[in-house]
Amino acid sequence: MLQSLQPPSDPLPALRGWHPGEQAVQAIIHLPERVAITAIVDRLPEQHRIFHTSRLHFLPVTTLDEQGRPWASILFSHDGMPGFISSPTNALLTIKAHLWPGDPIIQNLSQFHDRNLLFSGIGLEVSTRRRNKFSGYISNVSLRDLDVDLTSVITQALGLCPKYINIRSIMPFHQTSPRLIYERFNLGDRERLPDDVIAFIHAADTAFLSTSYVAAQEDEDTYPSRVGVNHRGGRPGFVRVRPSDGKTLVLPNYAGNRMMNSLGDIHITPVAGIVFPSFSTGSILYLTGKAENLYGASARAIMPNMNIVSTICVTGFSFVENAIPLRETGPSERSPYSPPVCYLAEEKPPSVSFADITLNLMKTRVLNDTLMTLTFESSRPVQINPSQNCVLELSEFLRKRSHALLDWEEDESTVNDDCVRTWTVSTPPAPDTPCTLSLTMRAIKGGLITPILYQLARSVDPQLTGEEIDVTGLKVCARLRGVGGDLPVPEPLAACDGGRRLLWIAGGIGITPFLSLTRHVTNLAARGFGIWDVTLVLATREPEVMLGLIQEAFVNKPSCKIDGCQSAPSLTFSIHIYSPRQFKLLEPFPPFVSLIIHEGRLDDSGALFGSVDAKGRESHICGPLPFVLNAMKSLRAAGVDLERVKRERFTY
Repeated sequence: MLQSLQPPSDPLPALRGWHPGEQAVQAIIHLPERVAITAIVDRLPEQHRIFHTSRLHFLPVTTLDEQGRPWASILFSHDGMPGFISSPTNALLTIKAHLWPGDPIIQNLSQFHDRNLLFSGIGLEVSTRRRNKFSGYISNVSLRDLDVDLTSVITQALGLCPKYINIRSIMPFHQTSPRLIYERFNLGDRERLPDDVIAFIHAADTAFLSTSYVAAQEDEDTYPSRVGVNHRGGRPGFVRVRPSDGKTLVLPNYAGNRMMNSLGDIHITPVAGIVFPSFSTGSILYLTGKAENLYGASARAIMPNMNIVSTICVTGFSFVENAIPLRETGPSERSPYSPPVCYLAEEKPPSVSFADITLNLMKTRVLNDTLMTLTFESSRPVQINPSQNCVLELSEFLRKRSHALLDWEEDESTVNDDCVRTWTVSTPPAPDTPCTLSLTMRAIKGGLITPILYQLARSVDPQLTGEEIDVTGLKVCARLRGVGGDLPVPEPLAACDGGRRLLWIAGGIGITPFLSLTRHVTNLAARGFGIWDVTLVLATREPEVMLGLIQEAFVNKPSCKIDGCQSAPSLTFSIHIYSPRQFKLLEPFPPFVSLIIHEGRLDDSGALFGSVDAKGRESHICGPLPFVLNAMKSLRAAGVDLERVKRERFTY
């Protein structure tokens, strides 16, 4: 009897909980859980397998030397092209890479004698800011001269947020000629790093941090030992070297996915490695050493204005020139999240400072018991495209102004907060109002910034009128760190080219990027640019509020008169809304909009997406991680190629 092939089972949670180091760090900084431990799964999701095997030009990895020190290396194919990684199963990766003298992984892999070596990697696509990491162990190694062929068993996999990744356009470079400049795998206590190595670190905007967690014997079964590798990025010079000893690196801890994997590893096993690549020159610097985390006053004593730092006192390093078989083809695009460089207390900062744009709060509007819209005016015009987000730094508001306006007390949970938050812009600046933008956000239970902002908005509208209130006199301001966002802005297509067919999928407050996109598309259609067919799938517990926001996105735009009724003749807009309760539509939509109401939740059968021809549309998703995962399952069931789905999720 022929047996049908079964599809691979879905990944399952890999861990029973955060290990003791992660728990300790989370407790030290009083961190509320933002990402569940179940996000770490026990094998590679299908999207990760496709990503690793077809998208990556390089792979940062961690291995241990004989002293147990972690070293970060970066693996490449011989020609710098993707395809040097394969995935025979969802629990295996095989890597065929070309090395060069000076890479510490050569010595570390020589320890393999039929015993498993701990191993981890992070796949990062610099052109899109996508990154996914994994860990496990090496089960087989073949090292011939400078070519390595290894197999890694995957025991943990996790998708990560795109923060602090600087976008680069890179291409293979075939004129490499690796030149080993320094190789000091064991640095003396009184030795310093060479000046050119320190200058290389201070010019870097990208690094990969390697750590090791060695479990206590009593914890090994519950929290097994592992190694890790994570991306670190910022503006050039974000990692500093202490002038006093010339060998201690200071890494500021920027708020990320809030798991505290690296800091938790260092807390238990105080060693770390770091590798700095240069995609402009092809040089690469490897370092390892003794590591320590510092918090609060101890951190600020070394790096003022930073509440958490990690230090690495270098005990070994290697520096190779013209080794990387890739080169960037133009200037990089700085991550909007990256703050200005924080200099050390023992350094003299540059005399010229480039201040970020200031945003002044002009209006507040309370939408319900958790949602609000805040309207700001920027100190100078700023370009923000539809669907993009902005990164705000609100330390002045939190530490000072909020105490003058509201009755609340700070506690130990706020001390180490960097006061940096990211929100999607629901109404971006327009040509006639180039300095005005609005953010629609939710007050997060257990959060710090949004509940205070909501309390402020509620204080000027205690009756919940839902009207905009002028709050210019409150003198609340924030600093704009940057602008980002991964959802593409659709350009018009004429009827002869088939028009533009879009599928937008939103979970709850994930509607915000689609509000600005709705304004964008409606405006283009009303002016006769392109043919548009948009389907919006929205899952929400607040249907009246969400539909009201969508209705507002349609108003105050140029439109055409057809047969006496206002309409956008080149736009068809369908809304499928899922809500657990019945509701009434307060205001009618324009004639070109159809509303289809569904009871309950969006399931993963793919039935809805099949009915709206999702395969023939450009699909974009935004929402919390569980919603995104469920929507992706449903799209896959409808036959959609998930590699073509653009998505954003709220996990940080």
